[in-house]
Amino acid sequence: MNLKNKLKATAVAVLLLGTSAFGGAAMAQQTTPPAQQGQTQQNFTDAELQQFADASARLMAVQQEGEKKMMGILQEENLSIDKFNEMAQAHQQQQLDQVEATTEEKAAFNKAAQRMIEMQPEMQKNVEAAIQKDGMSLDKYEQIMIAYRQNEALQQRVNEMMMQDQK
Repeated sequence: MNLKNKLKATAVAVLLLGTSAFGGAAMAQQTTPPAQQGQTQQNFTDAELQQFADASARLMAVQQEGEKKMMGILQEENLSIDKFNEMAQAHQQQQLDQVEATTEEKAAFNKAAQRMIEMQPEMQKNVEAAIQKDGMSLDKYEQIMIAYRQNEALQQRVNEMMMQDQK
């Protein structure tokens, strides 16, 4: 498994623990009732879509910084990514006692997981700041994200804007 996949796996493990770095926006998308999804606004201005694209780029940076901090925590606790992921998955399934781990590894896992949970208020604040930097509301970002996931034409428009920003 390469480093990028391990980082993603670490992020997934943290999500399993309920410590998503993108709690507000990501969770709102997942918990939107189907009836409400059908009523999602599809007509956004170019300015709104540009704000969304810019906010999404900033969110990627926030996510990368969060992953970097989580990797640092694991290194400080002398816990491998694979062992942390294994233990996190077992914890989610309430089977942590069945994982083959030393007392030191279990203590390191508990300490690392606690430290990651303690990061969440700051991460949430950074996520909100990244979205709101150019004046976009969290609600508007969530509306566009839901529409983005449902509408291929909208995905294409936003992706083109993001590609233009990279030039």
